Amino acid sequence: MVGGDRKAYQRCEPVFATFSRTVAYMGPSGSGQVTKLLNNAMTMSNLDNAVDLIRLVSRLGMNVQAVIDVIDVSSGGSNILRTLGSDVTPELAPHIQGLMRNDIEHFADAIRAYGLDPQPLHDRGLAGASGLAEAVGLLAADAGR
Repeated sequence: MVGGDRKAYQRCEPVFATFSRTVAYMGPSGSGQVTKLLNNAMTMSNLDNAVDLIRLVSRLGMNVQAVIDVIDVSSGGSNILRTLGSDVTPELAPHIQGLMRNDIEHFADAIRAYGLDPQPLHDRGLAGASGLAEAVGLLAADAGR
């Protein structure tokens, strides 16, 4: 996600391709960073849904990982749901949670700078970030049964 002068981007694109499988020119300076913040906000708002799902499945007494595995290959699957319990461990979750909380505030600040209202996506993203450690903990507890 790159913003800036298009000719400069084109000259640098081969370098970007050495460390990123997808390189995208997003527009003028700042556009790449705003795109990254939008992506993070979307991830965290999707996380809010995943946290709610994991809480429900746990309270239903069902095998949380089995439900996630089925949803993962169904229409409700998402990258964040797949990541919970694998890449995001109970040990890493508190640190990642803090980073997410910072990111959602940066997102909100950037959107406000454009004169737009970030509140609905901000609130869902913050809720998702706030539930991360709990969701990963529920998955770990379920795996220990």
